[in-house]
Amino acid sequence: MKFMGEFVDEIDRKRDQLSRLFGLDEKVQEEVELLGAELERRWRPLPEPKTVYEPEFSVDSSSAYRSLSNGLDFLIVRALILGTGGYRRPMLRFEAVKGISEYSVASDFERVMRELLEVEIVLDNIGDVPDGGVVLIDGNLYGRYTHALREIGLAGWHHLPLELLYAMWTLYEECAERGIMLVGVSKFSKTRALTSALLPGRSRDTRFLDVELLYRKKTGETGYTEPLLLGEYGVDPRVKNMYGSPDRMRERLFRGVPERLHGFAEEVLEKVPSFPAIVMFHIIPRENAQPMRVDIPASLIGLDKKISDVNPFEFVDWRHADGVARQITAAFGGRDVYNALLYIVDKEVRLSAKAVDTVYRSVLGRELGVSIEYDRSTRRFTY
Repeated sequence: MKFMGEFVDEIDRKRDQLSRLFGLDEKVQEEVELLGAELERRWRPLPEPKTVYEPEFSVDSSSAYRSLSNGLDFLIVRALILGTGGYRRPMLRFEAVKGISEYSVASDFERVMRELLEVEIVLDNIGDVPDGGVVLIDGNLYGRYTHALREIGLAGWHHLPLELLYAMWTLYEECAERGIMLVGVSKFSKTRALTSALLPGRSRDTRFLDVELLYRKKTGETGYTEPLLLGEYGVDPRVKNMYGSPDRMRERLFRGVPERLHGFAEEVLEKVPSFPAIVMFHIIPRENAQPMRVDIPASLIGLDKKISDVNPFEFVDWRHADGVARQITAAFGGRDVYNALLYIVDKEVRLSAKAVDTVYRSVLGRELGVSIEYDRSTRRFTY
């Protein structure tokens, strides 16, 4: 096989470094044991699965981004909400833009658009969700705060993260008013919130990811971590210093927003300190299953805690999250089917490269009456 000899040579040359990364170093082991002892104090046994039926809905999205030979870029985002009883509502957004010269800008644009569509599809169909129902969104909720507190470097779209923040605020308010349980479920999460909280007083930049600690200490076990309330943990210090001054926040973080949107921007930014803190925990619903991260707005489980109330995080009583943990446990379907409805919606909404580069591309060209030609780099990786 090509390059295999070179690959083995690289492994041999970096063997010591790789051994440390895989946890075979004594100093690493010492820190793991210290973290493991604290984790044990914060570990809860797996609750009994819920047996009472509650209407459940799940949301996911997918997207595709392509660069054209004429300098334009286009983005297709699909979102889907499914519910028990065969409920199904789709949503699609298509945007063509120019002026993207950096990959990071394209990545931010695509990510924020997907997160926005996932929230908007729930809001558009919230009337179909009965009071007391459960809505599961694929991915964590807390990260949407941190992602949305900076503008996108694309002319005409600097304000897009503000639309996401406003939609999230509206959704949280609606869910709290009607007793709808909104839950973010991540099948894999590379965060350090738990490991940082387990060793307070140390640098927040701990070397261990939460999932790495759980892999080392809880493989073969079931249960979940004591819920952790996330407040200002991931919020830029500049934002905290400008609480109460939305005009300063806009000038510093969203200076590209046009004047006609200044009022909207400041209205949204003024709400940032009052967003509900997020309750987060990791759960292993079956032996040797990969841990899932679960996020819940604090306001939906009886905790009157805002982002600005919690600096940077704090553990809360496990009873606040027990109902959601029981719901997640009941819906677990195995190693790959981490949640029955989320698994199905992921399969149905997924946008394949083949569909984009044949069907969608063809329809776009036909509707506009132009030839859709990809740039050289895009052709290289799609054909």
